[in-house]
Amino acid sequence: MSITKKFIFLLSLGIAIFGIAAVLNISLAVFIIYNLVCVSLLIIDYYTSIEDDNISIQRISSEKLSIYEKEMISFEVYNTGDNRIYLEMKDEVPDFHFKVYNKLMSGFIEPHEKKILSYYVIPTKRGAFEFKKLHVKYKGRLKLCFRHFKVNASKDFKVYPNMKNLSRYKISQCNNRRFVQGEKRLKMLGLGTSFESLRDYVQGDEYRKINWKATARGEKIIINQYEPEKNQHVHIFIDTGRPMSYTVRGYRKLDMAVNTALVISDMVNQNGDESALLLFNTEVNNMIAPGKGINHRNKIMEALYHIDCTNMTSNYDDAFFYFKTKEKHRSIIFFFTDFETLEEAENIRSVLPIISRNNLVIIVLIKNESLEQLCEEGIKDEETLYNKGVALELLQERKNIIKLLNGKGMYCIECTPENLVVEAVNKYIQLKNKTYF
Repeated sequence: MSITKKFIFLLSLGIAIFGIAAVLNISLAVFIIYNLVCVSLLIIDYYTSIEDDNISIQRISSEKLSIYEKEMISFEVYNTGDNRIYLEMKDEVPDFHFKVYNKLMSGFIEPHEKKILSYYVIPTKRGAFEFKKLHVKYKGRLKLCFRHFKVNASKDFKVYPNMKNLSRYKISQCNNRRFVQGEKRLKMLGLGTSFESLRDYVQGDEYRKINWKATARGEKIIINQYEPEKNQHVHIFIDTGRPMSYTVRGYRKLDMAVNTALVISDMVNQNGDESALLLFNTEVNNMIAPGKGINHRNKIMEALYHIDCTNMTSNYDDAFFYFKTKEKHRSIIFFFTDFETLEEAENIRSVLPIISRNNLVIIVLIKNESLEQLCEEGIKDEETLYNKGVALELLQERKNIIKLLNGKGMYCIECTPENLVVEAVNKYIQLKNKTYF
């Protein structure tokens, strides 16, 4: 039990009464009587209030949350009694991994009314978390005290990669050239290698696409129309080692890679191709074979929602050889990784031929903005001069490695966080529409 502002006001009113009683030399008697009355009213208010059983509370929120998105946690409160009540509630939120907004839920509930009370959280880590008991207090009938009780509203919430981002990148909203946020479409007739239909020749068509048999049967030139090949295997490799544990603008590189991987997987499946996933660090943690459909998407989602990075150096040799034993088709591979030193870059580059000989590899890197900021700073003293020199050297080494990788028949794209999804999907569109692949 706790007292309300109304009870405090009642006690404060006694000060004025005591002042009058002191003039009349009866302050002790008035003090005792007044306090007895106040305490009696408080006890009456506590024991004559509605029973806790008259309040039914259920947690009604979805168990799936998206990382770094503002999510609503809601409760349905049902007042089964005949009196209007005022409630205040607080949920037991797991520490450290959630930013909480409007945590105190409050409101009046009319007799036999059901009302939704909510607050908001922003998850900052993927995984499963238990939200435990709900702490509830309500005012007594005389509004002098709060009664307290707890509701066992325990529920496990799973924090997934940013699923809300997926709705922003639907294939049906693509334009026919490039992928940009808000407008996209992937299918481009006339490109690719898979035969789609016949049509009349128009000026500008390539002669090599002329269908000579169909042309010979008619009186006009007929050409073959192609579309990108279907059922192409698109593998997504995610390195969960040390370089992916670093943060950019408060977000971990691994989280950004996971969100981008989900968008690519959805794009691939909606375009008729088959997506696959390989997670590795010192060993292969999980591999999901190429597939599509709802069940396949759920498998990828379940594999991604709880993965975490480590401080270990990843074993690229084992991961690439493991992939070679499982996949015999020529595939597109999106490889999410990073490197902070020349040694790490050389380690990756030396083993990439294992997968690049028979597959098309796209290495996706996230820009090191901290180094770029150091390069842009003015020189104030010897320390800033030294730091700027080191930063410039590291950035130049990084550019040389990227240039070298691009010259080895692979694609290496370096993106800012806000352009990571756009650049990765654009590269997929570009590769799908190349006639030689």
